[in-house]
Order: sequence, then structure tokens, then C-alpha cells
Amino acid sequence: MAINYSLGLRSSIPYDKNSEKKVYAYAQMRELITLPKLAKHICLHGSPYGRDVIIGVMTAVVDCVRENLLEGNKVQLGEMGAFYLAFNSQGVDTAEDFNPANNINQVRVRWERGSAFADLTNEAEFNYVTSRDQQAKARKEEKATLNAEMANGGTSGDDGNNDNDGGITGGSGQTE
Repeated sequence: MAINYSLGLRSSIPYDKNSEKKVYAYAQMRELITLPKLAKHICLHGSPYGRDVIIGVMTAVVDCVRENLLEGNKVQLGEMGAFYLAFNSQGVDTAEDFNPANNINQVRVRWERGSAFADLTNEAEFNYVTSRDQQAKARKEEKATLNAEMANGGTSGDDGNNDNDGGITGGSGQTE
């Protein structure tokens, strides 16, 4: 299965609104995979453990990683990578002026990717889709057209010999 992407215009120099604009790719999420869905997926790969056991183990991993991070440890999870903490803090003039309760604004979890995630470019396939903004605009235009047609007493171009059975069709939005 391919990774959906769309294209968008943005500054070639981040945070410089006056820099030249260029077209860049944006990854589009296909679906949110929740813990229960991931556990089911693991089961489909021949795991000898059931979904409940997998969910239990993964929940325990999350709890234990969090606990170890709060103890100041870096947690290495094999080829997945390592998790560690980083701070967002305010600077002070001297070390004596620093108070963690006042000067550390945020404690963030960072992920150092492991070998399984080092670079997925060579394995990835890509599928172009319109941006979420363009999709929303098209839906809005379609609704406006349908509302106008309904206000005019029917659909435009309907000659009464329509082979459409009124069913809803789905798909990728791509024409063949």
C-alpha cells in the first residue's frame, strides 16, 4: 500500500515569510491505528498471543517507558529506537538563579529512531492525493451545487433515462 501525499506551497527558508515559495510534499495520514487495531494487526502476523495479551504487554511497555523516563533514564527498544527527555526552559543570568520549578517550562519526550526506521525512502511507494483544504473546498462546492439543484426542482441534465440506481459510490477519487 502506498503513502498518500499532497503538495503545498511554503517558504523555502523556514520562518522567513519573504523567502521564495516552493512546492513541497506533505504526507497525508490514511488512518489512525489505535492500540486495539495494532494488537489485531500483530495477531494477523502469526503471533501466538491473543489481542488482549498483546494490548496488556504494550500498555505495560508504555507505563514502564514513562516511569523510566521520569527517573531520568534513556529507554532503548531495539530496532525501534530510543526514548529520552529534553527540556524547554527559560534562561537565567547565573546558575544560582535557576529554579527548575520556575525555569523548566516543558519536559518533552524525544525519539531517536532505530535501524528499522532509519530511512524508509527506498521501501516507500507514493500516491498523490489532493490536499485536505482542496478536498474540503470540493465537498463545499458539491454541496452548494446539490442545494442549488434541489432548489430548482431536480438535478441539472436529468433526462429521466438515468441508469444510476441511486446508490452511493465510493473510491479513491481518482479517475481511471
